[in-house]
Amino acid sequence: MTKRQWQGDPKCSFCDELESAQHLFFGCSVAKIVWRTVGAVFGTSYIPKTIWQVFSWLHAFLPGLCEIYIVGLAAVCWSIWLARNRATFEKKWIKTPFEIAFTTCAFIEYWTGMQKPAMAGNVKKGAQLLKESAAQMLRLCGPPRPEASEQADEEGVWDEW
Repeated sequence: MTKRQWQGDPKCSFCDELESAQHLFFGCSVAKIVWRTVGAVFGTSYIPKTIWQVFSWLHAFLPGLCEIYIVGLAAVCWSIWLARNRATFEKKWIKTPFEIAFTTCAFIEYWTGMQKPAMAGNVKKGAQLLKESAAQMLRLCGPPRPEASEQADEEGVWDEW
């Protein structure tokens, strides 16, 4: 946003770090929780740190399903971006990072209709598995705290998740 002469706060809407695309999608504690939730679907605790690591990661877990990589990656990044924009411009804070994971599921399910019939079933199944993973992790982490409705990054709330 700095490149576009935006005069707003250059810090991430979820934490106190300087915002960049790399930080927002991979370095931010909120993004890490989202990627960890995705990783749980594959049975890994590894969290990708770059887009290239996402492709390597997905290739390892979904060999030969390149079409699914793009749908999943786009859904995760778009969901993070929308949550960030709601926080930045509308001051609507997420209560839990799992909201982003559930939004990702909704996008994947919606975009299933744009897939080839042979691939649509796999994409839909992936959305369902991610939804189950997010629900399970939300249960394990407990309900959102009341202060999460305020600007959570002031107190480092997401670092504890």
